[in-house]
Amino acid sequence: MKAFLGAALLTVFSADAGAQEESRPVTQQYRLEIGGTDVVSTYLSPLKYDGSSFTASGQWSKAFQKNPEHVVMQFDASATWRSMRNPARTASMIGLDAYFGWGMAYRHRFPGGFQVTAGGALDLSGGCLYLLRNGNNPVTALASAGIDLTASGSYKWRIGRLPILISDELRLPTFNAFFCPGYGQTYYEIYLGNHKGLAHCGWWGNRFSIDNLLSVKLDFRRTAMEVGYRYSLQTYWANNLNTRISTHSFVIGIIPHGLGMKRRRPNTNYSLY
Repeated sequence: MKAFLGAALLTVFSADAGAQEESRPVTQQYRLEIGGTDVVSTYLSPLKYDGSSFTASGQWSKAFQKNPEHVVMQFDASATWRSMRNPARTASMIGLDAYFGWGMAYRHRFPGGFQVTAGGALDLSGGCLYLLRNGNNPVTALASAGIDLTASGSYKWRIGRLPILISDELRLPTFNAFFCPGYGQTYYEIYLGNHKGLAHCGWWGNRFSIDNLLSVKLDFRRTAMEVGYRYSLQTYWANNLNTRISTHSFVIGIIPHGLGMKRRRPNTNYSLY
């Protein structure tokens, strides 16, 4: 009986140790982004509008179960509010858009704390631009779904006893489908059934976009802080209409539970950093 209980306890503790070794914690990052933006939408106006933008975003990453040392999964979500005026400051435009993306990337660690990743992602984005002083076509819708190329590089170092991570994350939409009405086509016509020419196949020639985040993360063990700069560009070109949205943002973020850069790790390391 004692031998049976001993074997059972050994099995339980072995399973618990294995579960801890196999754990793949989710790294959560939450950001607030404030910056300047400029917009050209020839469906609404030939003029460029500029102003400010405010974004709330989140990122959730973890090691992939089948190959945790070399494959990372990531989910991103963001919502942006824009407030802009024309060059003469006589008319206003507002904008609202959201982004969702899920992807996987292969990572490689180099000696000395340098790490790179490369992969792909599926994205879904949508929103609208609203011109406050236009009675005929005051709103244009923005909608896109497709495949992105992703890449990142990061480097770990220390200032005293404080671990620091410098990283650059790039997302490049490559193939997608996007919505664009015809020149002068009203949404009432679309509502009545005129759907021809609304969906378009996007590539770098007519739907070039880029999103790049350069940041510094400070790991305080229980939590981590992020400060960075993001540049975002979205373009649409179809039906002789041009839409261009450019944004420069200051980014500040928090990473609950930290990055794990201060903790002593087991030989099998499934953490992201």
